[in-house]
Amino acid sequence: MTRRLSDTTATLTGLALITLPALALLLKLASPGWMVFGLLVTAPLWILGYAVQMAVAVSGYFISRGALREGPVATRGLVYSWATSVAVVFAGFFLVDGGDTGHLGSTFMLWTGLAGDSGAADLSSAIFSLAVFVWLVTWACLVVEWIIALVRRRRASRAASRPSPATVA
Repeated sequence: MTRRLSDTTATLTGLALITLPALALLLKLASPGWMVFGLLVTAPLWILGYAVQMAVAVSGYFISRGALREGPVATRGLVYSWATSVAVVFAGFFLVDGGDTGHLGSTFMLWTGLAGDSGAADLSSAIFSLAVFVWLVTWACLVVEWIIALVRRRRASRAASRPSPATVA
């Protein structure tokens, strides 16, 4: 049985891939420190990864015959898309940052009034580490699934456009 994502599910998934990384950045900017400088220095890498993610969203979910909307990759692509989107938000929320005067804390720590608390910093760092791991692994899996889906679709369209040996003879 071939699974096909509904238009609503596909649209929401594509929107999540595009908007949730921006939300993660906004959450990180709520507690700026030297990590923000690090993000700026490495911005070309982040922009490239985001551009690939936008390409996945557009060609995978926004067009009616999107590469990730049907077939065996639909479920895996959906799981990877949501996992990477949610994990990046967690990473932005729990990234502990500091300045020249010491630890400012993560956005989580600032919002809960735990800025400067070492136990909260340890918890926040642990959640951040797990979130980054999930984010990067599922992002890579999503890109691989997308490439596989594009290759399969191209092969199927080429095979359909070639005349069969029975009709040539």
